[in-house]
Amino acid sequence: MNLRQKLSLELLSETKVIRPFDCGDHDLNSFLLNESKNFKKNLLATTYIVQTPKFTVGYFSLLNDKVSKKESQSNRKWKQKFTESMPQGKQFKSYPAVKIGRLAVDVKMNGEGLGSLMIQYVKETFRKSQKSGCKFITVDAYRDSLKFYEKNGFEYLTKNDEGANTRLMYFDLTVI
Repeated sequence: MNLRQKLSLELLSETKVIRPFDCGDHDLNSFLLNESKNFKKNLLATTYIVQTPKFTVGYFSLLNDKVSKKESQSNRKWKQKFTESMPQGKQFKSYPAVKIGRLAVDVKMNGEGLGSLMIQYVKETFRKSQKSGCKFITVDAYRDSLKFYEKNGFEYLTKNDEGANTRLMYFDLTVI
């Protein structure tokens, strides 16, 4: 039996015991271990954890977001996407999105493809469920993770944040 068969994905509850986790980033570790339950309690974000019987393999948190035309003013490709993909005469100032607030994989599991599996889960869940309108997935990607998100089909929303510690990226769910 391989490790992926032993994994479970759970929506984090206030009473759930979080098994040991270390992704190598203090802020991401701290969010999961110290803040994620409070975010859920205050309806700010929901967190999903992937665990084995012994440790937490990874997690991601989701929250509501929007993508506005104003944010994308420096990206001609984005403006064209707004215009071409919307019903004629139905232009809005912003469009519904879900934001990946945090996503991390334990250092013991780096390179196993689990981060991409979590991204795929989010894409499929929001594309298939359609419990509310959600056209995009967004993320404020750390500089070190830009290639990861590019590999998973995300694009840059604006050029205004080039060189910053984080870049706003999006994935259009209509391409699935």
